[in-house]
Formats: sequence, C-alpha cells, structure tokens
Amino acid sequence: MQFGIRDGMLGVPFEERFAKAAELGFDGVELCLGGDYKDHPLFSEAGMEQTEALAADAGIAVAAFSPGAFTSYTYLNDDDDTRQEGIRKLNHLSRMAPQFGVDFILVPFFGNGKIPDDKVTDARLVDGLKETGSVAGKYGVTLAIESTLNAAQHIALVDAVGLDSVGVYYDMGNATSGGNDSVAEIERMGTKYIAALHMKDTGGNHLGEGEVDFAAVGAAIVASGYDGWLTLETPTKDDNDASNRKNLEYTKSLVTA
Repeated sequence: MQFGIRDGMLGVPFEERFAKAAELGFDGVELCLGGDYKDHPLFSEAGMEQTEALAADAGIAVAAFSPGAFTSYTYLNDDDDTRQEGIRKLNHLSRMAPQFGVDFILVPFFGNGKIPDDKVTDARLVDGLKETGSVAGKYGVTLAIESTLNAAQHIALVDAVGLDSVGVYYDMGNATSGGNDSVAEIERMGTKYIAALHMKDTGGNHLGEGEVDFAAVGAAIVASGYDGWLTLETPTKDDNDASNRKNLEYTKSLVTA
C-alpha cells in the first residue's frame, strides 16, 4: 500500500506541500485543481518543472490528479462547448500524467455535475468516458470515477464504457453518508472496479470517529487484494499536522499487520 493526502489538506502554500507531506510521513500527494485550473502549475511548462522539482526534492510521489472543477464541465453538460472543455481538460492531464508517474486521475461527479439515477448509462455520459478513457489508456492512466452512485450503478457505468482505463475512485465516507454499506460495496466491486480509495469518515470526523466501520472496511480492502493508494480526504481539526498524523497512522493500522 501507498499512503497519500490531498494537497489542500496540508495547510501550507503549494511550494511547501511536498516537503510537508514528507515531514508527516506520507508517500505521495494528490494534486487538486479548482475552478481556476488553467492557472495551476500543471497547465504551464514552468509550473510543471517546478512541481517535478518540488516532488523530487522532497522524495514524494504525485499520487494522482484531482480536477475538482470538472463537475462544471461533465459529459452530461447540455452545452457542447462546456462539455468539450471538460474533455480537453482531462485529456491534457492524461498526457501530463506519465511525466509525473501518475497512474490515475479522479473524475468527479458532484453538485451540479451529479449523475442522475436515470442517466447512469446515458449515451452522452458513456461516450464521453469512452473518448477520454481511450486517451488515458494510451498514456497508461486510469480515469477513476468518484460520484454519488452506489456500487451497482458504478459497475453498470464502468461495464457500459468497457475500457480497462476507466474505474472507480471509492470513498467509504461518501458511501456511508449516502446510506450505502461501504464494506459490502468494496467486497462487490473489488479490484476489478476500484482503481483508488479515499480515506474519509462521516461528519468531518477523524477516521474511526464517525459512522464508518473502519475495522471491517480495512479487512475488506486487504481481502480484496487492493495494493494501491490510500489517500486521506479527512478534514483536519485545530492542529492541522496532528490531525493528518493521526489519520495517517490510523489508516496504516487498518491495512498493515
């Protein structure tokens, strides 16, 4: 297993995030891109060089790319130009991924970009994932869907796309908050569908202090044979470093003998 953290949770400026992750004991950082994504270092040559140097100096991997603003440009967007911007954005990140050793890209569907229950296998959604998934596959990258869908719906969508380069970014905190059984879902999807895992509890709590049954979740992760990134997406409390250390050690305790 490798243990990562979303960069914004580190509580320091971008230039200090890799060093901070190393200080806290993480293996990698998930780089998050917000609404002003074109200003992110990943969208300029100088910025990419800077990011590579920061990661190398800290001895920290880039665990994944997380373009959160994609929710405004999803494949189901009614406006074709907006939809195409989202596709170009993902394709750019896929092309950049090998340069950073990134194996997967989070593809979020929340808020206005949420996938409605009656659109799970909609042609516009499936075709968009096929188009971007094909590009990702050329670069050895997996597009990992994170959404409000349950396991059965995720499986139906991934099967409809039919590409090895499209899978699920599973978040047990989101699943539990949505009324789903995260243990049963991990067991059902397994490594055939789950490409990456976010570690999060409910209610903004530290891991193990909310409603997620983490003892059972950890056992299900190990039993599935999953051996990839476990990335913290758990809110911090008053002491940012202390929260991140606490959640990291807790995560390690779940999956290591």
